[in-house]
Amino acid sequence: MVVYKTCYFNKKGVVYQSQRKRILYINGENASVSLCLKEIQMKFFISDLHFGSNEILIRENRPFSSMKKFKKFCINLWNKQAKRKDEIWVVGDFVNFNKNNELSKEEIAKIFKLAKKIRAKIILIIGNGEDRVINKYFNNDFEQFKTFCKKQGIHEVLHDAYIKVQDEYFYLNHFPHKYHKNTNNMFGHTHRVTGIWKPYGLNVGCDLNHFQLFSENEILRLLEMKRKWWDKDIDNFCM
Repeated sequence: MVVYKTCYFNKKGVVYQSQRKRILYINGENASVSLCLKEIQMKFFISDLHFGSNEILIRENRPFSSMKKFKKFCINLWNKQAKRKDEIWVVGDFVNFNKNNELSKEEIAKIFKLAKKIRAKIILIIGNGEDRVINKYFNNDFEQFKTFCKKQGIHEVLHDAYIKVQDEYFYLNHFPHKYHKNTNNMFGHTHRVTGIWKPYGLNVGCDLNHFQLFSENEILRLLEMKRKWWDKDIDNFCM
């Protein structure tokens, strides 16, 4: 998302963008305020969309009568949230693929081509749905699958990732049991079953955020709540 924030000068000509606490250095005390308007690339997060069949709509009680309507809703919503230079990190299960809902390779290609309708870049962390696709159609060859996805419009495909969100570092993996100790984790897979909080991190499943993308600021707000309250409440550990 392109963010334009009010800037404040100090005597040394340093401009502060208050919300992000980022500092821009400019020359001179009399520089125009307009110079401090800067495009900031944003990261967004989501998981467990399971595009592909109506089965997931029924199983998760999603309020859509068809997969077509669900896809249209998500694309329109995300294009309002994220802009062309932004990144949407899908933490697994972009596609719905299992023994009860096997799709053809052509149908899978069509699902990944949804990325071309989304303004922001889609970065895919593979989930169990993608694992099954790799096994079924790509001889367990991750690189072949990655090339296939990129041809359809996916910007990047990864097994997992370490990333920086403003001043915090996160490890991203679809599977919560693969979390890394002593770091912040983002994961998916469990949908609504385990909620948004775990001692080791945050669940970014789409069903937990009304199918909206989690923005950087929302993730950091949740992290703050986790540290201040959720991690300290003994009753949370009974869940």
